[in-house]
Amino acid sequence: MANESKFYPYARIVTGVAIAAVLLILLSNLQGFFVRPEDDPEWTPPAGTEQVVQEVGQEQQAAKGPGAELYARHCAACHQSNGKGLPKVYPPLAGSELLQGDPVHSIAIVLYGFRGKIRRNGQEYDGVMTPFGNQLSDEEIAQILTYVRNSWGNSADSVTPEMVAQVREMTKGRTQPMTEEDLMQLQPVSQ
Repeated sequence: MANESKFYPYARIVTGVAIAAVLLILLSNLQGFFVRPEDDPEWTPPAGTEQVVQEVGQEQQAAKGPGAELYARHCAACHQSNGKGLPKVYPPLAGSELLQGDPVHSIAIVLYGFRGKIRRNGQEYDGVMTPFGNQLSDEEIAQILTYVRNSWGNSADSVTPEMVAQVREMTKGRTQPMTEEDLMQLQPVSQ
């Protein structure tokens, strides 16, 4: 009995604190039960967000276009779906200055393929690219090049089927893959 009286005042305090804590939790949570959905504040995006959302939407829409499908079918095995290529074999298309420059170079490469050593972004590549001039139409080549010139951070003008036809005509009779030297001798295409 003597031991019970020794802890009795502390037990009453602990019990009182526990009851007060439970009541506080229950009463403070009651407000959540009486809030209506229409009482929620309306969220408005920060200024300028609409522009970014629109640009992202356009990129995603471009990624779903015919150029993306053709790229996946004919190009991604070597240049990869992310456009980063394969080290020392196939150069990256992402961030490529040649690709984003005058389209005559990229059109000629797709038409006739490429062979020989090249240096891009400080890395040397020595692969062989398959020619697609006999497999793809001018329209398909234009769609692929428009896609890659505007993917993975690239930003360049679209390529038209007329530009592809112009390069085909300019290089008529060619049977060998392009080399770095050949590319530098090509005249710009009219846009």
